[in-house]
Amino acid sequence: MKIMKMLESITTAAAFAEAGEWDTALDMMKADDKQKKIIVAYDGEPAERQVIQAALPIAARLQCELLFACVQGKAKAEQLGKQFLESSNRSFKRIFSEEVAKLPNSIATIHARQVVVFSSFNEAVRNICNETREVEFVILRCEECKPAQLHIDVPYFFMTNT
Repeated sequence: MKIMKMLESITTAAAFAEAGEWDTALDMMKADDKQKKIIVAYDGEPAERQVIQAALPIAARLQCELLFACVQGKAKAEQLGKQFLESSNRSFKRIFSEEVAKLPNSIATIHARQVVVFSSFNEAVRNICNETREVEFVILRCEECKPAQLHIDVPYFFMTNT
């Protein structure tokens, strides 16, 4: 369904371009670009820096927003409290700023945010994909994730542990 919408957008923009309405065609294509998002879902804090390093160049090249989802199991929710969430968000912002600064042209236009989700990994990814509009694709880093159980309608890629 997402592919059909994209093809419809491209065909409509092409029709405007063929009619000599270049500005309208370009505006239509740019409007789609502003809404694209990449979801990066990972389990646990140690993966934070690696997933940021992997996602930043892709987001810069595709001009997409990033949504990072740190997924913690439901059992962890009972152990961790508000302090964990605050420290996780501070840590994420610090690491993200450091990694953006390392990029060649220090791209400050990349928008990112992090959510911490207490759920099973597959369930969390499904819910985020269903609730987020204009998802280009999903990058996953999880020890126990089984692709057959994901059931999402957007392309996804697994990031290996290195």
